[in-house]
Amino acid sequence: MRWSLALKKATVNKMLRAGWSSSATLAVASVVLSLAALCLCSYFAGASPLKVMLSLFEGALQGRYALTTTLSEWVAMTLSGLAVLIPYRAGFFNVGGQGQLEVGAVAAAAVTLSLTAPRPLVILLALLAAVAAGVLAVSVPLVLRLRRGASEVTTTIMMNFACIQFMYAMVTGPLKDPKSWYGTTPPVPAAYQLPSFPPGSGVPAGMWVAALIALAAWWLMNSTVFGLYLRAVGGNRTAAVAAGIPVDRVLTGSVLMGAALAGLAGGLELLGYTFRVAEGWSKSWGMVGIPIALLGGNPLGVLAVGLLFAILETGSRSMQALTGVPAALIYLFQGLPVIIYLGLRASAWYSRWTQAAR
Repeated sequence: MRWSLALKKATVNKMLRAGWSSSATLAVASVVLSLAALCLCSYFAGASPLKVMLSLFEGALQGRYALTTTLSEWVAMTLSGLAVLIPYRAGFFNVGGQGQLEVGAVAAAAVTLSLTAPRPLVILLALLAAVAAGVLAVSVPLVLRLRRGASEVTTTIMMNFACIQFMYAMVTGPLKDPKSWYGTTPPVPAAYQLPSFPPGSGVPAGMWVAALIALAAWWLMNSTVFGLYLRAVGGNRTAAVAAGIPVDRVLTGSVLMGAALAGLAGGLELLGYTFRVAEGWSKSWGMVGIPIALLGGNPLGVLAVGLLFAILETGSRSMQALTGVPAALIYLFQGLPVIIYLGLRASAWYSRWTQAAR
């Protein structure tokens, strides 16, 4: 009897340790602790934490305009998260999603403002141009990584600056709206704007595109040979080379795929929500994609975390208006879960290492 109880206790402890060390559990714990920290900060700011949480979700989901804005934010954040996650699985840390998104939007704007053709054709060409621009933006860091071993973190960060300045040059130069006193493109013609789906619902069509892409990415990464190669290259490059896996080809494919999704995010935001590219037109979707990718852990997780971040981003304005709590606290929340996640993961690794050393 004692032996049976001891065995059951050991099994339960083992299951708990395994669950605590899993990425999904750590991500959920990080988000919960960060929400607790947000509530604590709200309390010290003199507001009711419950009222702060309610105002956040009401401001993001109550009313057609709020819901449309939240879903549009979700599109950009989901695709930006996938733009980081897919290359990261192969060992490439793409920090250039913001720049790839910016040039993608510029390319899509150039197509819609210069072509006159049937609506489906122009929209398709605009989105393909956005994808191509994102791929072009990552080509230099990719070549430097493959040929010279340069750190992609440094090169993709520097490409962000180059891409953003290119966007400024376009909206104040060749693509500038002559009727505007500041740098902006003319609005996308109504005929080439993405409709809501279902019609009249206010739900952006880009949301369905992003959801389908996330599902396809999940299938690709978990049910195909390419996904197996991706995990092998990211997990142990030396072993992957020894196993005969085309490491450079897998790395190149994952990086180009991620940059294409970042460019597509820019095109979808332009055609489905903002309808013009201007100075400071976008939020830091590309950079927010980094914590979304780390906390999500897989494409379906990116969908969930992206929705949470979109709700917080949109609802923060209502939160500040109704409770007086600064909306800047939301930016604290965007970074805090990653710090907590890395701390918890390091703790789990250390626990496993000490147990193995005994």
